[in-house]
Amino acid sequence: MCDDRFVIVERPVDCGGLYDAKRHELVDLMRTLNDGELATTVPATPAWSVHDVLSHVVGIAADLNAQRFDVVDPDEWTARQVLERKDRSVSELAEEWDGEAPRFADGLRLFGYELGSHYVGDLLQHTADVRHALGLGIIADDEALAVGLDHYLLELDRGLTSSQGGTVVVAVPGEEWTLGAGPAVGSVRASRFEAFRMLGGRRSESQIRAMDWSGEIDAVLPVLSPYPLPEHPIQEG
Repeated sequence: MCDDRFVIVERPVDCGGLYDAKRHELVDLMRTLNDGELATTVPATPAWSVHDVLSHVVGIAADLNAQRFDVVDPDEWTARQVLERKDRSVSELAEEWDGEAPRFADGLRLFGYELGSHYVGDLLQHTADVRHALGLGIIADDEALAVGLDHYLLELDRGLTSSQGGTVVVAVPGEEWTLGAGPAVGSVRASRFEAFRMLGGRRSESQIRAMDWSGEIDAVLPVLSPYPLPEHPIQEG
């Protein structure tokens, strides 16, 4: 997970174990929800309800375990995951996930930290999306969040390097990374959660510009996240 310019130190963690723990946390939350709450639109993924988000994360595990990549369009792939499970209850989805999770978690261990941090981060993004939709508090600033952030930092490093956008410093309490290559462009300081949500495409352009930046943000914005930025602010906390 490194090259001759930039290193993210792989944290000595079990990504499969972290994924499984966060999976259980999301299912436990889902089991407490009534039909109206499950039907709530998720602002970060406005085509989906809370129930749809659970269908998606279960579908990811099932599809990757089965090596089912028979569509070219990622949006079509995820839409199918949701559609196939639209009539399943939370209990049925939890049972499916229980069946898929051991193999999926073992895969995260087998393929290493880069892939493991990706899917820990993805699960945490969707969990934070659900909590935001329901007006609940933000996810914990814990080891899993640090691992998930590492994935998005690596994505930003790749984006800056391929676009020749220069280097950007990202700083959170206790840690700091210099991403990209070439001349310094700017820096941003944020909480770990805000950095995670920003780099994961969950902050609007206006929110990003309002963060603690120095330097030239316009050069960074096009590659700041691998996902489209939301049109409207997502306020959390």
